[in-house]
Amino acid sequence: MSEEKKNVKKVAEEEFNIDNALNRLEEINKKLSEKDIPLNESIELYKEGTLLAAKCQEQLQGIEKELKILNE
Repeated sequence: MSEEKKNVKKVAEEEFNIDNALNRLEEINKKLSEKDIPLNESIELYKEGTLLAAKCQEQLQGIEKELKILNE
C-alpha cells in the first residue's frame, strides 16, 4: 500500500485533531504544488486533502454551534 493510501486510511481511523489536520493540509498543498509529482500520488494526496478539509469543516461547524449556545 502506498504511503498516501496509508495516510488516507489513517485520517479516517485516528482521533481527529484540527491542528494536525491543518498542518497536514499545508504539507499536501506544498506537495501538490511541485512540478514533477506523479499523477497517482497527486490523486491520493487530493483524496486525503478533501477528507481532511471536510473533517475540519465539520468540527468547526460543531464549535460554532457550541459558541452560539454559550452566547445565548
